[in-house]
Amino acid sequence: MARCAGTKRNGARCTATVEPPQAFCWWHDDANAEQRRRAASRGGRGKPSRVSRDLHLLLESLTEQVVAGDLEPYPASVAGQLVGVRLRLLEYERRVKEQDELVGRLEELEEQGRAAKDAESRRSSWGA
Repeated sequence: MARCAGTKRNGARCTATVEPPQAFCWWHDDANAEQRRRAASRGGRGKPSRVSRDLHLLLESLTEQVVAGDLEPYPASVAGQLVGVRLRLLEYERRVKEQDELVGRLEELEEQGRAAKDAESRRSSWGA
């Protein structure tokens, strides 16, 4: 099996194996740059979403109104509960999206594994 022609961050050559005619592994192949960028953006380094900021501002506003006496605690409590429901919905949507992406990546890896196995069996049958 061929080795990836890519270079690691530390300058060493990548040790991942590739199937010819590919020269690069998934991590070094330019064709996967957009997928890698999206995966990296999910690594907790992204900015909060607009919805998250809006909910934060709403809670801040509700808190200020209750403290100032402009809003009774009961309606503010109900609003806070509704904000909590929205936050749980946002988290659920994030998990579903993440799971869908993981399933897609797993299917790609399974296909690569099948292709590698098929290529290996073809090579071994040629030598027989």
